[in-house]
Amino acid sequence: MKVNEGEVPQYYVENSHPAIVTPELFDQVQEEMKRRKQLGRRYRTGSLFSCRLVCGDCGEFFGPKVWNSTDKYRRVVWQCNAKFKGEHRCATPHLTEDAIKEKFIAAFNQLIPDRERLIEDCRVMQAALCDCTEVEREIDVALQEAEVLAEMIQRGIEENSRVAEDQDDYNKRYTGFLRRYEAASAQLAALQKQRTERQKKAEAIGRFIQRLAERDGALSEFTSGLWIDSVETVMVGAGGILGFRFQGGREVTE
Repeated sequence: MKVNEGEVPQYYVENSHPAIVTPELFDQVQEEMKRRKQLGRRYRTGSLFSCRLVCGDCGEFFGPKVWNSTDKYRRVVWQCNAKFKGEHRCATPHLTEDAIKEKFIAAFNQLIPDRERLIEDCRVMQAALCDCTEVEREIDVALQEAEVLAEMIQRGIEENSRVAEDQDDYNKRYTGFLRRYEAASAQLAALQKQRTERQKKAEAIGRFIQRLAERDGALSEFTSGLWIDSVETVMVGAGGILGFRFQGGREVTE
């Protein structure tokens, strides 16, 4: 056996094997990985509840804890990651995964009676997010400024190599242009990030709209895909009361 390094034709074939996961689930996972990366924190768990449950007492995320890990009573609970850090003790209780799922079903079902108006509100918000006209204009301005400054820096370097100049004066000009270029580049990066975040938010709202439109009755069973597409954050209050913030901004307290 020898690896084909161009000796014979090579072909790219799509859909030749059954997918391990659906394309929709694959896309959901990729978006969730990007979302967690943007939070700037590291997580050792791949649970779909990670980075969603927020402590209403201190603002930290909830994380999984294993109780009775070596015997038959083993179970996973979720509690504030900062509950036992420092002198402050958060008043929020731990939650079981079954309880979270049940409360999600109850909260989601509160959306169903007002589904049509909610979908319309989400579409209005999605349209506003997709309108990046002003951001695009600002990107063009920042891009042009960065290009002009880059050219000025390059010309200064070339002229300094050909003509004997006072190096103190040259270094001052170079440093001034460089700082302006770095500021313009930072502005450009921030605007591009803003545009990307608006697009991602619009896509997330679009998936939520689709989920709502597909419902023909009350939700009776928890599914990970619906959770990922619907929930933005869940605020955990004292007594275990959960406040769900869904995509599009609608809030429901179970």
